[in-house]
Amino acid sequence: MIKQFILTLVGVLATSGCTSTKNTVEYANLALTDNELAQPKWADLKRFPARYPEQAVINSLEGCATVQYVITPDNEIKDIAVVESTNRNFSVAAKDVITNWKWKDLPNNIISDPVKTQTRFDFCLDKANQNCSVIEPKYSCPGEDIIHSRGMMLQ
Repeated sequence: MIKQFILTLVGVLATSGCTSTKNTVEYANLALTDNELAQPKWADLKRFPARYPEQAVINSLEGCATVQYVITPDNEIKDIAVVESTNRNFSVAAKDVITNWKWKDLPNNIISDPVKTQTRFDFCLDKANQNCSVIEPKYSCPGEDIIHSRGMMLQ
């Protein structure tokens, strides 16, 4: 009887612990502003490409990931979500780099209200017969704000 009670209690605590740490979406009803970061007010934001995932290089994979996120007036990034991706590794790399951009180096209140936008990351491998800088990849991910991540095949 006591053993069953303890097992039930542990199960309830584990379940409630999982639900309390679940990511919540704060700005679910906020409309998307595509290509927001092309606005002059964001010119000082230091952005850089996502690191090309090692596993994708090993498997000679190219593709894309579009990530949607909310920028607050305090330059915090919230509600990061992958909209579309051709590979899970590209999704992870794209989500990680958004949070590493130099948001805190910007002055607060560039915007007065939160803004939801998205960025597309294109992952291309330079190869002997293909230089990423001279081709226009045809990936399926949406978005006008495009960051190119280039990898290199060594042979």
